Amino acid sequence: MSLQEVTPGFFRFVGTGSSRAVGLALSLVALAFLSACSSSSSITTTVTCPGATGNFNNASLPAGSQWTYQLSGWFISSTTNGYTPYTAAGVFTVDGKGNITSGFDDEFVSNITGTYSISGNGTGSMTIRLNSGTASGNSLSWAVTLSSTNPGSIYLIEADQGFNSSGVAYQQTTSAFSAAPSGTFVFRTHEVTAGTGVAGSAASVGAMTVSSGAITGLNADVLLGGLAPSQRTLGTTVVNPAFTVPDATGRGTVTFADSQGTSYTYFYYVIDGQHFLLFDTNTGLGLGRMEAQSAPPGGFTNASLNGGYVVGSRGDTTASSAGGVNSVGQFTADGKGNVTGGSYDTVRDGSPSLNAAITSGGTASVYSVAANGRTTVTLNAGGTVVQQVMYLVSGARGFFLVSNDTSRVEDGTLEQQAFSAGTTSFSGSDFKGQSAFVMGGSIAGTPSVGGAPLDRTGTLTSDGNGNLGWAEVVNSGGTINAPGCLGGTYTVATNGRAAASVNSLSSNLVFYMVSPNKAYLLQGDSSTQISGGSAVQLGSVVDPPGGF
Repeated sequence: MSLQEVTPGFFRFVGTGSSRAVGLALSLVALAFLSACSSSSSITTTVTCPGATGNFNNASLPAGSQWTYQLSGWFISSTTNGYTPYTAAGVFTVDGKGNITSGFDDEFVSNITGTYSISGNGTGSMTIRLNSGTASGNSLSWAVTLSSTNPGSIYLIEADQGFNSSGVAYQQTTSAFSAAPSGTFVFRTHEVTAGTGVAGSAASVGAMTVSSGAITGLNADVLLGGLAPSQRTLGTTVVNPAFTVPDATGRGTVTFADSQGTSYTYFYYVIDGQHFLLFDTNTGLGLGRMEAQSAPPGGFTNASLNGGYVVGSRGDTTASSAGGVNSVGQFTADGKGNVTGGSYDTVRDGSPSLNAAITSGGTASVYSVAANGRTTVTLNAGGTVVQQVMYLVSGARGFFLVSNDTSRVEDGTLEQQAFSAGTTSFSGSDFKGQSAFVMGGSIAGTPSVGGAPLDRTGTLTSDGNGNLGWAEVVNSGGTINAPGCLGGTYTVATNGRAAASVNSLSSNLVFYMVSPNKAYLLQGDSSTQISGGSAVQLGSVVDPPGGF
């Protein structure tokens, strides 16, 4: 996909089949490298700390259950040792006994089978065999951690020498496969740049109305790298139905265009009737998510945004290209258009700004909510103004992009905080239990400017008294390691910001707690661009942070 100037000041994306083919060809080079090295067979993916618990096993992925997944990161060239952005998505079915019986990966355009192994604490591995197309005969290795059950979700990283990526797999509700989506849906998409700078990067957030697969209305904000964001509506070139009926794996296609000529072509994957994943079928470098909107009677108002909210976002920058910025934070909305406080942490181009206080009231930190859920938020974080355009899924959740900086393309998710029963703030005792985590990004700069990709997954155990254990599998530039249990300490602020130090890893891990069950996560070290999320394993977390 390229950015083309049609008339002065008017741009659109123009897709070419060759860009998708080039991405696939490069992926196959990396796969050939993996096949030749046979590197993944000896990888340890079961990690634990003293006191870890769990009764997980292969049957924790129920027999016959179907799953959809997304991954994003980098693949490593075997000839140049350079890195190229990589995304993947697909579906698979398991037998509850350690076998992946069927599936399809849309990055490699291949049918898949494989095996998996889950240990007692929920960590383990998956081997994905590519059985068709030009990728036939190759395989991928994933390190996995079960992040929630009923419905299930799994944190994933690629544990290969040729690929560095992280993501989430979600158990699907197969009864939702019978029809194309209908209703109003809020969506978020991100197209990563394959070059330097942000000229090829793009993000969008918006809401669309769908009736039996046909899109009848669209409102969206689109951010093209290097340009100010613009508001769009539905284009005159309408494909009906835009959404095909999903097949037996919950996989369908969606195609539409907006009022400025930007075309969108995705595979969509049903999680359930309310939640869907998206994968760009044009370039193979775009991911997205779509969720059914739940609006109050009469539409949204400023009162819809009321209470504490956590934000987590990532994106690309002019200086560092893909993956150059990661941010997490918390703010409190008063239901009247004012932000009354909070804090914000970001690492941009390897330079951290941690625990910046959000100035409250007046014109410093404010918000405005339209009836359709489109919301503008201004946060004054330690003197730095961050403006966000959001579309609310509900009063408790939304998607947003950062709208006041043309040198970055950053987008993310908003979630309302929920406290323990009988409390109105967080404390150290809320950060307790055994959680799965996933993180992805890079160290020593982004791969576009000489850094190396890094992804990790595993479990953390916290005792509610400031002590934690961290057990991870880490892939750093194709070197896979499981360093054992790393000890650490943490403190929790009343707004849910938990600051943690983990031996031999980082003294600047930052968690923002959405609830005692889940948190957005940032590594706030210099020359480090890594973020993710965590979820208590024994809780039911439908949307665990850490994926797209």
